Amino acid sequence: MKFLWRSKNEHGVHSPFVFLLVTKCFYDKTNLAPYFSNLEIKTKKGKFLNRLFHYFQFEKGIYVSENKKNEISKVDYIYFDSTYLKDQNIELESIITLANNETCIIFENPHYSKATEIQWKSVVASSKFNVTIDTYSFGLAFIRKEQVKEHFIIRV
Repeated sequence: MKFLWRSKNEHGVHSPFVFLLVTKCFYDKTNLAPYFSNLEIKTKKGKFLNRLFHYFQFEKGIYVSENKKNEISKVDYIYFDSTYLKDQNIELESIITLANNETCIIFENPHYSKATEIQWKSVVASSKFNVTIDTYSFGLAFIRKEQVKEHFIIRV
């Protein structure tokens, strides 16, 4: 309930980057083909991820889970699975070295447990990320050096 009380929709967003992301991606209800063949798009979370991948046109990324860690140099996205996050301490410096100004760092279920909540709050508070977006199901972080530091809580 606290999330819903504090969250906003596109009318409460004053950043052009985030406004376009919310209106053209988060709230776009177009049925899109799966961006990756193994991307599940039957659930609400799956549809959201699919829209996000289509919007940014991601090519290279890392999926970090308890079973799997892909290693690639510079990437378009970094996806953290909540089951991995609940028992791990993320080192933000290691994330930053793989990211560039346009990289989207996706945290699945940042409110999954106390541990993931603490880690998400450390990402939001970090001076390394200028734009952070909390959709409750996902946390998104962007470096975006050209933008003033802001945190958005968006209803999806």
